[in-house]
This record gives sequence, structure tokens and C-alpha cells, in this order.
Amino acid sequence: MTERLAVLLGGVVVGRLSRESAGDEPEFAYDPAYVRVGEVALSARLPLRVDAYPAKNVMPYLAGLLPESKEAREAWAAEWEDVDADDAFSMLAAMGRDCPGAVQFCREDQLDDLAARATEFEPLDEAAIADRIRALAGGEPSWTMPGEHWSLGGQQEKFALTWTADQWCAAHGSAATTHIFKPGIAKLHHQALVEHATMAAAGSLGVVVASSAFERFEDQWAIVVERFDRARVDGEIVRIHQEDFAQACGRMPQDKYESRRGPTLRDMMQVVTRESTNELDDKLALADFVAINLVAGAPDGHSKNIALLRAPGYVGIAPLYDLATGTTYDSKKVDRSVAVSIGGERLVSRIRQAQWAKAAAVVGLPEDSLLQRVAALASSFPDAFEAAIATMSDDVPGAGEVGERTVPALRKHARTVLSGLPA
Repeated sequence: MTERLAVLLGGVVVGRLSRESAGDEPEFAYDPAYVRVGEVALSARLPLRVDAYPAKNVMPYLAGLLPESKEAREAWAAEWEDVDADDAFSMLAAMGRDCPGAVQFCREDQLDDLAARATEFEPLDEAAIADRIRALAGGEPSWTMPGEHWSLGGQQEKFALTWTADQWCAAHGSAATTHIFKPGIAKLHHQALVEHATMAAAGSLGVVVASSAFERFEDQWAIVVERFDRARVDGEIVRIHQEDFAQACGRMPQDKYESRRGPTLRDMMQVVTRESTNELDDKLALADFVAINLVAGAPDGHSKNIALLRAPGYVGIAPLYDLATGTTYDSKKVDRSVAVSIGGERLVSRIRQAQWAKAAAVVGLPEDSLLQRVAALASSFPDAFEAAIATMSDDVPGAGEVGERTVPALRKHARTVLSGLPA
């Protein structure tokens, strides 16, 4: 018996997922009426057309909407009947009413219920938020990175809430969340603080990053990141559609790293060339993405940590997110690496002028201007990170130790980066 899910963008049905039986991977077809008048595609891999898309085109987009961690998917699946943590279709049928971006999923007989849902915000006090953070706690933290990248075990634990006029709320019904809370990677000391300071430092140097704060709830701390796929319009919270570059390049989440068949800088630039409505801005944003991940010594600048925003008449790169230096932590590798290669090289000591020249050619920017940008970021980032840490109050746990461990390491790292550039 054929199963179908309605697919909505901004509350409008744009198409349907369908499969013949449970366990099958679905195909997707846009509604012909939406193809005629719609402007926003679900994904770069799913441009508007009448013909249905096979599962191989659809699955990277669907899988990219779900938690990467098998444990997190299983926890979600346990809350619903007939849901398989390894089956994206059944997962989205159950919990697809609030996904990244503006997309929603529901069974066709539930469309009226979806449209009739009220907007409900449940106020949460500090203790309730602290309990949520505690529930994500893991084992004993370490000052040693577990591997070459952060997310060998999957996506960071997180939850989302809404900031109303003066308080935090859980979003129910049709309500949308506005902020993401992350206590950080449990295996690493003060990782959420490291991420916030890295983001603040990058932002102070003109890199467009998501707005974040490092906040305390009782004795619990978390980085709180403002969602760039939400906007307030006339007092209402509106969903903005988005997809990450793994989705846009047709890669499954487990293939997000270039070293594991993931997208390269050239793959990402090809998406920008096809999709962007302001190609120059997005060339600069893509260049900043690879440059700041190198300069910050950030090991996890992979294709799921950069995204496109989609709106009528607009497609462009979103503010950067999940940017965190790895120099705070001891590494088993003497020579640190980046997730997306620059001129074919990932080891920092091997990325020199020749590699940046190749990268400039890929993104279509003048070599001199790219080299100047990299040099400016490398020269300034250690001081910017130190300044970000200095803004922390004395009661922020770990701030002093993070600064003492990170700033000297960043200065050494910056010298390595600068040594590969023209004097």
C-alpha cells in the first residue's frame, strides 16, 4: 500500500513524498501548481520540475534534517509508535512538523490538523532550562581531542527554545523556536565556551557568523545561538528555508567530510554558481568560511557547517555557525588539519601561497585580495579571541584556563599560517 507524506514550505503544500511499502526509500514530486507559481525549491538537488525525483536525489536532503547521532534518533523514535530510527520517512511522518528551515512533513489526512494548530508558548524558568542542559550531560571531559575532528560520534546534543518579549519558552503547536542551546561536546572541557569565544572573535573581524551568547542557568552553562532560519515579521516568528551544503551537494550526513567522499570547495562553489542570487557576496562568504576555519584552527568546518538560505527571489550563504577552535585541546596530530582542503591540502603547514592561488581560482576571486584577507585574519584572530575571553565575568567557569591554553596556541598557529603567505 502506497504511503504518502505532504511536504510544506511556509505552510503551503509544495509536493509529496511517496513509497510503496514501509522500509522503502521514498521518491518526491512537486505539486504541478507549485511548479507553476512557486519560487523556493526544497534543495539545490531538487529544483522545481513536474517529474518526480528518485530516492537517490531525495535521501541526502531528508537524512540531513535528522539528528546524525543514532542514539538521538532512537530517543526520538521511542516517543512515537511505528517509528524506525533508521527510516527517515517514518521519522519525518512523526516529528516533521518543526524541521530546520521552513519545511514541514505530515500525513495527508493530518493536513487540516496541521493548519489548525494554535501557536503556544510554555514559559520556562531557569530551573527547567538547567534541567534540560543537565539531561544532555555526558562522561568526564578531557583536554585531549578524541580524533581529527569533533564529531566522530555524530552531532552535538542540543535543544531549541523561543525567546518571547521577556522570557524563554518551549514552543508547541505551530510555534517556531528562535534559539538553539548547546552545552558543548561533553568529552571536552568547556567546549561551549570555546565555541562562543571563537564565534565572537570571528564576528569582530568581519566574518558573518550567527549571533551567540554564553549563558548561565542555575549551575549550568550553554552557548545560546540565535537561529538564522527564523525571523520576526510584524511580531510573528517566520520560518526561513535553508539547507546545508552536504544536502545541496547531494551527500548523506556521514559523508560530510571531504576526506570521506564529502564536498570539496569546488563542489560548494558549483552550488553557489548555480543557485546564488548575489554570487560575489557568496564567493566572499565561501572564501571566509575556509579562511576562518584555517585561521581559527577549527577542525570541523565541514559541509554541514555552512548553509544556504532560500526565500522568494533570494538564495545566499547563511551566517557561519558551529565554529570552534581546536587549539585549546591537545591533539594526537602534531600538524593540525582542516576539514575542507585548500588548494588540495588539508594540513595547515602545507597550505601556502600556491594553495591559496588554487583556492582563489576555484572561488573566482583575485589571488591578492584573498591572500590579504587570510593574512589580516591570521594576524588579528589571536588578539580577537583573547578579547572575547576577557569580556567574560569572573564567575564564568573555565574562562581563565581556556584563555591560558588557547591564546598562546593560537599565536603559534597564526605564525604557521602566516609563514605560508607572501611577506
